[in-house]
Amino acid sequence: MFITYDDFCELIEEHINGKEKQNFYLTLLEKVIKNPTRFCGLFRLSNAKTKLLQNITHSKEIKFGDIIEEVTTIYISKMGYQNLEKKLINDNKSESLHADQFFTDGENLYIVEMKIRDDHDSSKKRGQLENFLKKIDLVKLNYNNTNINAIMWFVDDKHTKNRKYYKEELNKKSKPNCNIFLYYGAEFFKTLKNGKESWNELTELITKYREDNSNIDISVPDFGSSDKIYEALLKLDNKYWKKLNSNNTKYKALREELFSEGDNLSKAEKARSSNAR
Repeated sequence: MFITYDDFCELIEEHINGKEKQNFYLTLLEKVIKNPTRFCGLFRLSNAKTKLLQNITHSKEIKFGDIIEEVTTIYISKMGYQNLEKKLINDNKSESLHADQFFTDGENLYIVEMKIRDDHDSSKKRGQLENFLKKIDLVKLNYNNTNINAIMWFVDDKHTKNRKYYKEELNKKSKPNCNIFLYYGAEFFKTLKNGKESWNELTELITKYREDNSNIDISVPDFGSSDKIYEALLKLDNKYWKKLNSNNTKYKALREELFSEGDNLSKAEKARSSNAR
């Protein structure tokens, strides 16, 4: 066993709820106030709560990508490789890029560009490829005489939308002392020492976590009556508070849609006024 289930759950909790757990509702409020038209408006079929739910879900999916990146870094170390500084900087320090994985086996360097799914549209796929090639150039600049294995890895092998494009483009990008690979799913792990066992363990950890949390529903609180939202309203910075209560049409619409039931706004106004004295 490389990573225990308890450690895996702790890592997820840290990413999903860690720094934001105490301020989740405050962050949610600020997000709505910054971009009210993203959550309500005439030309939206979904209501504000539905849009908020989508936003929260999307945020968790992004964080899952960060989780898999960190877990992979841990596995790389556990499998006997040495992780290196992921911030890649050029000679005059005018450019820096972040490598998702950057490690060595003592003789070769490995740089990995990883994404959960290969499902990007044409503009994003080109941008991702260009970004990957820039990172390779930075590694070559700093480790000129070292053999480099540059890997583009998509974690979920069920999504291979642009496989042909990446394969054809990467085959054109021959560089001295550099081998470039395109991997999906287990393919990357299987090239490493103890990689097959590590990959099997990782997929088992994810499966168990999903099973253990299958009954947990994501919900959006009632902004007008939720105690959590009320507490967040009290902590809200004055600039956001003023915007939320302004006569601007978009904020009137926001209040009507999210705060029409309950008295959180009026209670918060009284409490904030009292505290300001």
